[in-house]
Amino acid sequence: MLFLGLVAALVAAAANAGAAMLEAMATRRATRAAGVITSPLYLGGLLLDIAGWVLTVLALRYMPIVAVQAIVSGQVAITVIASHWVFDTELRRVDLLAAGANIVGLGLLVGSARTEELPHAGVGATIALLSVLVVLAVVGTVTALRSRRAVPIAFLAGLSFGGTAVAVRLVDLDGPVGEVAHTVISDPVAWALLGYAGLGLGLYTVALSRGAVGPVVAVLAVTETLAPGLLGLVLLGDGIRSGWVFAFVAGLVLALGGVVVLARSPAQASLAGDDGVARPPLKRV
Repeated sequence: MLFLGLVAALVAAAANAGAAMLEAMATRRATRAAGVITSPLYLGGLLLDIAGWVLTVLALRYMPIVAVQAIVSGQVAITVIASHWVFDTELRRVDLLAAGANIVGLGLLVGSARTEELPHAGVGATIALLSVLVVLAVVGTVTALRSRRAVPIAFLAGLSFGGTAVAVRLVDLDGPVGEVAHTVISDPVAWALLGYAGLGLGLYTVALSRGAVGPVVAVLAVTETLAPGLLGLVLLGDGIRSGWVFAFVAGLVLALGGVVVLARSPAQASLAGDDGVARPPLKRV
């Protein structure tokens, strides 16, 4: 099932990148704000966002959190290169090197990571998940209201999106469709998943309104990969293959380092539109 998770994560990254491109096209072609929302391009981007979200959830069921999050964050590499061809944005040599480093890093991560049977959320884990959500919501709201800096808000958004990844690993989605639907409705962990996702999207939107898209995306990508990834390694059944620790660490550094460099690329900034503020995607888990 590892192969299924890998394919789902790769397609999710491609879907998210495609969504960003379609939404950027819609923004450029619209003459007024309301026209963006009703544009077929923008609506198509939203559909790809949703598809990417579903595929990421699927990938998290079969692959270690850190590997899935790193692969999905690789969408930045796709958008930077694609925007060069679509929008004729500048593509620096360092961007190509960063994209190559990202690909090599992802290969090392996938090759070195392993996952065991998914854990079941007991009462203690459920209470902890909900408690952290409440704390993040309070801290995030206060920070968003009082701080004019984008980075701390992006950091909290990354923690929130990371919480959705942890919730996906803990929620029970096995069984017939009817049982899964009942779980989604009645399981507090499933509600926590939606709460983390909503909080993350809200904070991400605020962060983008306070600062440049590059630093926001960079902080978000690193935080939403490392925080849940480390938790997955310690408590949620993820692990590293014997003798592959160095490859795992090197892969993580290369993958995230590549994303950080690409997030600050002129091509990535161009997706924000003429106003310099990126349109908030709905694609993160």
